[in-house]
This record gives sequence, C-alpha cells and structure tokens, in this order.
Amino acid sequence: MVSAHSAVKSIKGNQAISRHWLFMGLIIVFILLVGGAPLLAESRLVVDQAGLFTVAEASDLAGQAQQIGDAYGLELVIVTTDDARGKSARDYADDFYDQNGYGVGSDKSGILFLLDLDNREAYISTAGDGIRYLTDQRIEDVLDAVFASGLTEGDYVAASRAFLTTTANFLAQGIPSDQYTVEEQGPNTLTAPEGLAGLAVSGVSGLAFALVNKKRYKGNPRPAFFDYHRNSLVSMGVVADNLVHSRVTSRPLPRPQSTGGPGSGSGRSTVHRSGGGGFHGGGGRKF
Repeated sequence: MVSAHSAVKSIKGNQAISRHWLFMGLIIVFILLVGGAPLLAESRLVVDQAGLFTVAEASDLAGQAQQIGDAYGLELVIVTTDDARGKSARDYADDFYDQNGYGVGSDKSGILFLLDLDNREAYISTAGDGIRYLTDQRIEDVLDAVFASGLTEGDYVAASRAFLTTTANFLAQGIPSDQYTVEEQGPNTLTAPEGLAGLAVSGVSGLAFALVNKKRYKGNPRPAFFDYHRNSLVSMGVVADNLVHSRVTSRPLPRPQSTGGPGSGSGRSTVHRSGGGGFHGGGGRKF
C-alpha cells in the first residue's frame, strides 16, 4: 500500500512539473513574439546590408517608417547595399521592392530609399500611390534634403532621417492637383528583319526613280534659249539709306513668379517598367 501511494504521489508530482514547464514555455514564446515584433519590422523596413546603422539606429528608422507608412497607406523602406550585383541603382531598388513583396494594396503602394555604396548613388523608387505622391519634382526635393543632411560626408543616418521627414511632409500635402503620369520612352531601335525590309524597299524605290529619270533626260542637249552673256546689262551703283527721326524704347521683362514652395512645380510623374514588369517611378543622384 505504501509503495502504491508513493507511486501515485510521484505521478501527480510529475504532472505538476510538466504543467509548470508548459506554462513557462508559453510565457517565453509570448515574450519572444511580442518582443521580437520590432525586430521583424526592422528587418523588413530597414534592410542594412552594408552595415551602416547600429541596431538602435535601425530600430529608430524602422519605427519612423512604420508610423509614416501606416498613416498614409504606404510601405516605406530603407535599404543599404555595398554590392549591387552588377545592376544599376534603379534596377536594384526596383527589383528589391518587387522580389520582396513590398507595397500596400493591389497596386503595391510604397516608397523605397536605397543607399547604394557600390554605384555611389542614392535612389528613390516609388510604386502605386507612391508614384502619385512623389512626383519627379518632389523626388528631386527629397534628394536635395538627403544630400544637404550630410550624405556626401558619410552621415547615412541623417540622410535616411531626411528622406523620411521630407517624404512625410509631401505625403501630408497630399497628391498634387496637377499630378499626371507619363511612361518613360526608351530609345527607338529597329529589329534585324525591320532593317532588312527597309533597306530592300528603299533600294527598289531608289533604283526605279533613277531609271525613270535617266530615260526622261536622255537625248541631245538643246542650245541656250537666251544668250545672257551677250544680251544682259547690269549697272552696279551705291545706294545709301539713312534712318532719321528714330526712337528706341526699352523696358525690362518681368521674371515669372513662383507659385509656391518646394515641390509645387510640375506634377509630372515619369514611370518605367522594372525587370519584373511592374511600373515604378523614381530618381537618383550620385554621391
């Protein structure tokens, strides 16, 4: 009886210990999920492949990007790289955005800021509503702020903050009333079949024109109808025209007045197709 009673107590004790560890495990998982949320946001919204930020700096930038993006229905991303894999800054930014599934809604609205140390270029890629918010002129204004913050001196944190702050200001102003989108025109090129067809048509047309005109003008030349050497008379005199009673009036031309502050110019947004086939706006500048 004693041994059976001890066995029962031992089983109950083991069950209590198991429940205790299960409860502790759930608490640990909960802490990791809640505490790891900022890290997950940081790894998605601030992808520091070039190692330009400290953990605290990256977390702060990610928090700002998250707050701004949530307010306007966009996804703001900061990416750094020191290896563009042979791509231009524009192609790298567009492909990174597309391939990592960034953007809000069906049109994948968002704005990506790339610090490309390989090509030495700061580039802004826009998509969806990001294209409409950041027109070509506004992108230039954002880049002005980024470079004025000390980018060329290597202050990458200040440059990223300038991107977020200036972009937030333009988002607060809304989409410009004169905003319109134009697709970038690529170089005009001919395919090989088109070139050969054009050459054949032009060759046949030129040959036909030459044969017709050769036949038309074939024959003996006629004598001159009028002997201008013998029958013409030319008198060269000196004529002077004097301008009198003249008056010159001059006045300064007024310069065109500005219609507003930075970003209030053209509402044009130029877009291009990325390697994945999506439309992106954007602009960049070497540093």
